[in-house]
Amino acid sequence: MTPRDLPLAVFGAPGHRRIQRLQRALHARGLGRAAAFDYAERLDPSAPPLALPSSDDGAPTMVKLDAPAADAALYERLVRRGHRLLARDGAPPAGIDGHALAHRDLWFAGFADLLRAIAREAEAAAGPVRWLNPVEDILRMGDKWACREALAAAGVDVPPALGRVRSYAHLRALLDAHGCDRVFVKPRYGSAAAGVVAYRRHRDGRELAWTTAEVVGEDGAHAHLFNRLSPQRYTARPRIEALIDALAAQDCYAEAWIPKPRAAGVAGGCFDLRVIAFAGAPRQRMARIAAAPMTNLHLGNRRADPRSLLDEATWATVDATVRAAARVFPESAMIGFDLIPGRDRCVVLEANAFGDDVQHARCDGAEPADDQAEWVLAGLARTPSREARAHG
Repeated sequence: MTPRDLPLAVFGAPGHRRIQRLQRALHARGLGRAAAFDYAERLDPSAPPLALPSSDDGAPTMVKLDAPAADAALYERLVRRGHRLLARDGAPPAGIDGHALAHRDLWFAGFADLLRAIAREAEAAAGPVRWLNPVEDILRMGDKWACREALAAAGVDVPPALGRVRSYAHLRALLDAHGCDRVFVKPRYGSAAAGVVAYRRHRDGRELAWTTAEVVGEDGAHAHLFNRLSPQRYTARPRIEALIDALAAQDCYAEAWIPKPRAAGVAGGCFDLRVIAFAGAPRQRMARIAAAPMTNLHLGNRRADPRSLLDEATWATVDATVRAAARVFPESAMIGFDLIPGRDRCVVLEANAFGDDVQHARCDGAEPADDQAEWVLAGLARTPSREARAHG
């Protein structure tokens, strides 16, 4: 099969390392390059009809929908699309700062509409499409509230939910109703810990909020949030109130703060895991160690081999939990799970349809891109013409 014959399309940011790693894995197997499409181009009303690659031997067209680029112009276009789709009052937002945590609900509505439009166009152009992860699974994982509810309904252990949060005052009422003083407040449509708040209150009235969001202004109706790589620590009630109110305006929820295990040999360090499942089975694993509540590696936290931190019983519990969580999305080949490990209980914090961007994570020598390239090979092997030759 020549590079031109490879019936594989990838949508995302063609120059990003995520797609480039997949291209290298395909090349290493003699498969040439996938056709890469930019989401921004598909938003252009004057864009030509989608032309997906195909092969002459009946191989199905395969498609990977990747994460969108962290691009301010693309973000604003998706926000405006969501504003139009949801028929919001007033003029659509404009001039959104590239680091602003703003209009996440509108962004998600716009992104969901774009993915569904791509799916319709792809299937109209190419017939049945084999998706790495289908659109509706991607969107269910991207809606963090819907995702945790789906996992919980399937019996997967997730942090107990206090509920959706309408305001800071409502959060305090939820804490009182549940007899709880430590929670995580999470944007419904967040990713990469953006806007996540680890909140604690004390009986003497003191409060503490750890977050990746910088708060500018102390009026919840007018406060602005900006994503920062260094966690922010707030103790003043007006600032915390503005933070929660601003998140609530974009939809957020609260769930119990589950303590993470200590990382042996790391002073003050606790850890959780990112486990990448492929075809329903756990594959690449990475421990993430941090002194602060957020462990995401892009925040400068440490990575470690989980085998240095887990005993065999805990390892087995993690694997069983990942398999159970992956069954909630049976049509999705690749899912990244964030988990808090334990010997008798493993808590799933998140399922991420774009969770394969973990560098230096391997299983049996294979990176996530290698698993995806093997998925492409398996798809090619199941073409009608090849199956006929195999049985001829």
